[in-house]
This record gives sequence, structure tokens and C-alpha cells, in this order.
Amino acid sequence: MSKCLPNFLIVGAAKSGTSSLHNFLRKHHDVFMPNYIHNIKVKEPRFFVKNSIEGRVNNYVDNFEDYKKLFSKSCGKSVVGEASVFYLYFFEEAIRNIKKHLGNDIKIIIILRNPVERALSAYNHVSKTKLENLCFEEAINIEDYRFKNNKNITPMINYKNMGLYYKMVKAYIESFKDVKIILFEDFINNTNKSVNDCFDFLKIKNMKILTEEKVNVGGRKWTNNFYKTIYNEKKHYLTFLKKVLPLNIRKKLNEWFYNEFTLENKRMKTQTKEYLINFFKEDIKSLSLLINKDLNHWLK
Repeated sequence: MSKCLPNFLIVGAAKSGTSSLHNFLRKHHDVFMPNYIHNIKVKEPRFFVKNSIEGRVNNYVDNFEDYKKLFSKSCGKSVVGEASVFYLYFFEEAIRNIKKHLGNDIKIIIILRNPVERALSAYNHVSKTKLENLCFEEAINIEDYRFKNNKNITPMINYKNMGLYYKMVKAYIESFKDVKIILFEDFINNTNKSVNDCFDFLKIKNMKILTEEKVNVGGRKWTNNFYKTIYNEKKHYLTFLKKVLPLNIRKKLNEWFYNEFTLENKRMKTQTKEYLINFFKEDIKSLSLLINKDLNHWLK
């Protein structure tokens, strides 16, 4: 296997902190992870599930030659990887193609989030992109019908089904010898420890990673990605503002901008939460036994 190809993958789950983990891991001097696909800043090649997402997703790599090019600058790095969250949901195609192109010794990292919370976070994400026009309750009731009958709809609308982790995780554990499971709540509560645990898993030296950037838990959503970019890149013009505006004015300006161009995410109704907990209950119990982790807090 070429040293310029991945020896680890982050395979999911969607809306569970994979973007943040990707950003933290790639800061390590021994790690290479691509950040651009077709000259677009996006972390996910999605190559190993190209058949499952064809027509449903815009940006993905559809051939192995282009996939290899993503890692052409990785030679010399001991750890090479990528993160594509659809690898977990479309696990059958993903595992088959991973084995074919990368072999059996690749390391797998999976972040799992409370599936009830993950479902709503995914809904808010899809709503932000204007691909969702139903209320949350309607959307989860007809997700199977929508996905089956609309060949162009994003896989992200599988709000419930993408949270049925047991079968997906079991398949990866049975297919690869090195699989690391991270719980989203552990990642949020102790990010540095979670990142260093991944360094241990990847057999590279621990190092202090600046993890001050907020892990995206989906509190508010931007009305337009242009405003999001401006807000996230404010450090570039902050030096100038410091010269002309006092601190209290800068704080008020920052707060106004954020509140003006973001919307509050939808909240979950009590009866909807109860329905989803019941929907996921047996899968959570099976998953808990499989990964030997107490997940009772997901059932509350």
C-alpha cells in the first residue's frame, strides 16, 4: 500500500464533531489530511461511497486517480487520513471499497452522538441549506419515502436512520482490527484528551493542540455562508479595528453581527423527543453492549 494513501479514516457520524476532530488532527506535524476537493474547501472526499451518493451530493471524488492526487503532498508524513461521514451510513459500499483500495490494516475512527440530538442537529443543518421545507415532525415521519422516491435528495434527510448506529459500527468492528469509538459528549467535555487519545491510537506523539475553536454543536445557524465566512475570518481585520474602536464597541459590534445574521435553531417538542427515544432504544442498548460503554444517558 502506498505511503501516500490514507492509513486512517474518520467515517462518521454526521453532525457529531467530525469537522472539528479533522481540524484538530491535521494540526499535528506528523499528520496529513486534505482540506480541498476540486479546489473547494471541504474535508470530505466521499470516494468510497460514490455510488450511494451519486446525484445526491455535489462535491465528491468519483475515481481513484483523483483520490490519490488528494494525498500527493502527504509523502513524508507518518499518518495520512481523511474524514467522510457518509462512510458510516453507507457502510456496506464503504467497507468493500476501503478494503479494495486501502487494504485491511487501515485504522477507523468513529464519533457517535446521542441519536436524538443528532437527528435534530441534522435537520437544522439541512434547513439552513434550504433543502428542507418540512417541519421536523413531518420530516422524520416520511424520511424513508422521501429518500426512496427522490433520487436527488441529500442523504442527510435520513434523520432517524443515520442514528441507528449498531449495525454500522458492528460492521466496521468486524471488518477492521483497529476501530476507535469516541462519544460526542466526551469530545465536547474534554476535547484535548479526546484528541490526544486519537494521537495514541494513531501511534504518534501527543502534542498540545489549540482546541479553543468551538466544536460545532449547532446552537444557531447562519442565514448565509458569506456572513459565516466574514465572522470566522474576523481575526484578519480585528487588528485594524483595535486601532480605531474601543473594546466595548468591538464587543457590541461582534454581538450585533452574530445575532443579525444567524437564526435560532429549531427546538424539539417533548412528545417528539419521547418518540425518538423509544425509536432508538433497542439500537442504543445493542450498541452499548457492542462497544462496552454505558449509554443510558442517551435514553433520558
